[in-house]
Formats: sequence, C-alpha cells, structure tokens
Amino acid sequence: MKEKFLKAFWFGGLVILTGALNAQEKYSLEYSYKTGDTYRYRNFYEYDMTQEMNGQEMKMSGSTNSIVKMILESVSAEGNLTFINSYEEMKSVVKSAMMDTTIVQKEIIGKRGKVIIDKFGKEISKEMIDTVKSENGMGSGISSAYSVNFTKLPGTPVAMGEKWTYTQTDTTKIGEGFTITTSNNEYTLLQKEMKDGHECFNIAFTSKSETTGKMMQMGMEMFIEGSAEAKGAAWIDPKLGILVAKESVTNQELTYALTGQMTMSIPSTQVIKSSYKLIE
Repeated sequence: MKEKFLKAFWFGGLVILTGALNAQEKYSLEYSYKTGDTYRYRNFYEYDMTQEMNGQEMKMSGSTNSIVKMILESVSAEGNLTFINSYEEMKSVVKSAMMDTTIVQKEIIGKRGKVIIDKFGKEISKEMIDTVKSENGMGSGISSAYSVNFTKLPGTPVAMGEKWTYTQTDTTKIGEGFTITTSNNEYTLLQKEMKDGHECFNIAFTSKSETTGKMMQMGMEMFIEGSAEAKGAAWIDPKLGILVAKESVTNQELTYALTGQMTMSIPSTQVIKSSYKLIE
C-alpha cells in the first residue's frame, strides 16, 4: 500500500513539474528603435598583446575610446532598420617598448555610413556615404567600423534559461589584403535585472571564431590564421526595444606568416576587453 502511494505521489509530482515547465513564460525580443530619433553609444576596448619574433618577445597594449551617433532613418514593412551612423569622438592609445602615443582620428569624425539590420540584429548591408581619407592605416577597412554592434536576438519567443545560436562570417579589408572571420555564437536568456536605469533582459553569450586572410607588408605577402574565444553579456530593454549595454572578454591567438624573399612566422596572443554602452 505504501509503495503504491509513493509511486502515485511521485507521478503526481512529475505531472505538476512538467506542467510548470510547459507553462513557463516566453518572451519575444526584437529591436524597435524609433524613426528620426538619435542614439549615442560609447564604444571602448582595451587590449594586451604579446608577439614573438626571431625568438624575442614583444609586448604591446592599447585602447580605443569612441562615441558613435546613430540616427534611425527608416523602418521597412518587414521591420528592417536603416541607421545613419557617424563618429563624434575616436581616440586610440598605443603603448610598447618602442612607442607611447595617442592618435586622435579626426578624419573619421562626422563621416557618415549607412547600415541596415533586421529587427533581430542581423546586419543586411552597410556602405559609406562620405569618403574618409585615412592617415592612420584604417584605409579601405573603414566601413567595418560602422557595423552595428547589436546582440543577435532569437527570432522566436524564448523562456528564461533557453539558448539560441547564430553563425556569421565577416570580411574586413586591410589595405590590399583582407581577413575572413567565421564565428559560432551561443546566447542564453538569463534573467530580468536593472542596468543603467533600465529594466532589462540579461543575455549571456559565448563565441568561438576562426580567422584567415592575407595582407602586404613591406612588399611581401603575409598570411594570417588563428582562433578566438569570447564570453560576455548584453542587456536589452524590451519595452523600448533597444540595446542598453554589451560587455565581453576575448582571448585570441593569431599567427602571421611572411613569404617571399624572407620567411618568418610570428605568433601573437591577445586579450581584449570591450564595452558598448548607451549614453542617455
């Protein structure tokens, strides 16, 4: 009798638990910035890099601090968002045994780029509106600086603790060369919490990526390959449909291989900390 009672009790508890899980609330997340409004984000990242060349170790550190202004020009019937972006500030600091310098990138200030994303944060297209004449090596890769740094949302309703994935491939021009990076990203809806005065959803993410490419260095071809792992969090205000903040730490390993008259392999490791925050 006791055994039958325990089995019935266990089964009843299982049914209740299953029902509770099935009834767990799900949330639809999408970006819904307002047409004509202006949004400003402070983008900051700092890095520590170690390279080895001819048996000698070289260390370098630096940071870039910028403010990007984003004006939502239009929203399509499908919900695609067209932003006109420009930089109001951009300053870089580089420190090593051979230099300690600050670069104010005046040539990019006020120059506009157009970026179109869908309502879940996937970039559809980007292009420069104004011409930028770079004096600091940014060159033809300048358009990559105008990408919208939004977290990718799931596209379907999700419950707390639920995961989704997104794979993307980015090509960046570097002078006469390029790099191609493919990243596999996993996101988890963690919890509701306050962030910078906003009631937000906290989304944790991890990323693993592979990079290949080539560029010209002193007239010689240099091939690039490597990998990176990142983890971080993003905070989305669901009522306003905006990104409030995003923070991450990335560990990257790259190898640069020179070919031609001189052959050389240069391994490089880098730790990058970044933050992207809405300025009220």
